[in-house]
Amino acid sequence: MEFIGRIYCFFESLFGQQLGEYLWGYNCETGDYTNPALFPRIALWTLSISLVIGVLYYYIINSSRFHRWWSWLIMLFSNSLLCFFFAYWWIIEDFKNNLIGDCLLYQRDEAGTIIESYITDSSFWGFSLANAIISLFLFFMLSMLLKWGSVNCRKSPF
Repeated sequence: MEFIGRIYCFFESLFGQQLGEYLWGYNCETGDYTNPALFPRIALWTLSISLVIGVLYYYIINSSRFHRWWSWLIMLFSNSLLCFFFAYWWIIEDFKNNLIGDCLLYQRDEAGTIIESYITDSSFWGFSLANAIISLFLFFMLSMLLKWGSVNCRKSPF
């Protein structure tokens, strides 16, 4: 499970350390990583989406008209776009439900006034972009495995 989180943290510059800490399971109340890590859950959903899109392309559509490299690119980018918005939805729902602790969201002064917001909307978009990039690699790897059983799309993408 830690391996999956490390892959996402390779892109931490896109979404920030505080959102990364939350996704690792940091709990502001206990000051420790007692919440469940969300990286494996998001990765499992991303893998599932990529697998469904791959099976759809290679076994359900499986058309002699839709077997070129550009048709595979359409499916690749559709997968990536779907995974992008899925990740954004997941994180924004946690944000709306106040599951991200205050210590990770804001820096406060001694009087309790908010000085700076750590996690902003750009953090959510950045994490979504990281998930989309990871989904590109997943779809490519799954394509290399799935294509051999296809009748018409066997040589796609190459």
